[in-house]
Amino acid sequence: MLNLFEREKLELETLSQEQTAINVEHLDLWFGNKQVLDDVSMRIPKHQITAFIGQSGCGKSTLISSFNRMNDLIDGCRYRGSIEIDGRDINHPRENVARLRANVGMVFQRPNPFPMSIYDNVCYGLKLQGMNLRRALDDAVEQALRDAALWDEVKDRLFESANILSGGQQQRLVFARALALQPEILLLDEPTSALDPLTTLYIEELMINLKKRCTVVIVTHNMQQAARVSDYTAFINQGRLIEYADSDSLFTMPRKKQTEDYITGRYG
Repeated sequence: MLNLFEREKLELETLSQEQTAINVEHLDLWFGNKQVLDDVSMRIPKHQITAFIGQSGCGKSTLISSFNRMNDLIDGCRYRGSIEIDGRDINHPRENVARLRANVGMVFQRPNPFPMSIYDNVCYGLKLQGMNLRRALDDAVEQALRDAALWDEVKDRLFESANILSGGQQQRLVFARALALQPEILLLDEPTSALDPLTTLYIEELMINLKKRCTVVIVTHNMQQAARVSDYTAFINQGRLIEYADSDSLFTMPRKKQTEDYITGRYG
């Protein structure tokens, strides 16, 4: 049961480099003249689920999109500060962004399968990386679909269009496409907001299983979801990191009044 999931608590302030998946230090980010992130510093632990909560427009999605440089695609984006993954500043001009995005996968709010077969969706990134041996591709596709809890539902129709799948199946297909590249970090931006409650539960169980093999960071408006699945939660307000703690503590004994007001529904 999700609510019985036992969490290993780490002291975020004293995480070693070996325990840290993402190290953010004094990150400021602007789109044009608008500052969206303001002096954000945090260490995200490896093989844990970290949730970002806060009002719409508070900077959650911008922050998570900084971890694989998706914000680079937005005109006028500039930043100050650093984000380190595996000891590298990912904003360094010589950073290989294609390699970064293979290592730091991302799943968005709405399912976005490519207009091709289920099989080709899953192995799309692998082919871009130069994997062309059919046996290797077959094995990778099967493993990724198994990891995404979708294999049994699609194994007999791999070469049919991904558009035949339901919304929940398409979202798990997108998970499989990201997992095929064996990322060390998986970013999830509101991955269940467009799904029904049963499929949401399916995805939440998938997230918990995935942290055995990668670090998971999720943006969610659903505080109950954050409390159910995450080990750590960060509350963000107006681009600033207000509070960041293990989820049990943050939701039951928040240290900051702003956090308490938000999680108790006094604003937001």
